[in-house]
Amino acid sequence: MLNRLKEVRGINEKYKISYGLQYDAWELIIQLPDWEEYDSEEEAKRISENRMVSALLTADAIFVFYGQELLKILPEQTEFYRFSFIREEAYERLGPPLSQDDMDSLIERDMLEEVIFGSRYILTDEDYTEFEGNLAEVYRELHEKEEPVYQLPPRFQGESREFGYLFESIWYQLDLVKGAGYGY
Repeated sequence: MLNRLKEVRGINEKYKISYGLQYDAWELIIQLPDWEEYDSEEEAKRISENRMVSALLTADAIFVFYGQELLKILPEQTEFYRFSFIREEAYERLGPPLSQDDMDSLIERDMLEEVIFGSRYILTDEDYTEFEGNLAEVYRELHEKEEPVYQLPPRFQGESREFGYLFESIWYQLDLVKGAGYGY
């Protein structure tokens, strides 16, 4: 019986992990293609939450940096990414960005948290419209408005010196892979 308990404790839980990343009005949702194994949900949350994640959108790929890993996603691999953008109504509700003077004034009056966490500044899924095109089309949309300024770090560049748009992580989601791990 004791040996069986040791075996059960050795079973890890497997999770599919998604990250939401933001660039200006655009949101990019990336699902990592491979599951990750953790001893517990708490460990999975702690590691996923503290992992530095960003993505560089170029004309022909998305380069996802997570932890010490680099993942290249091609336009046809749409099962691993999805784009959406903030609706015009949400922009109108948000109004102009708060200036440094505005924020200083709110801090002096001890109201900064109340304002920035108020319903006016909280975005929900309803504030976004899904973009039906692939990554190359999003790149073209962004390129029409401004030139890309970011490049891959030198150790990843190889022959390519391509510029792109840097999306930064704003949320993560864990999904337990059924049939893998204790009790499933």
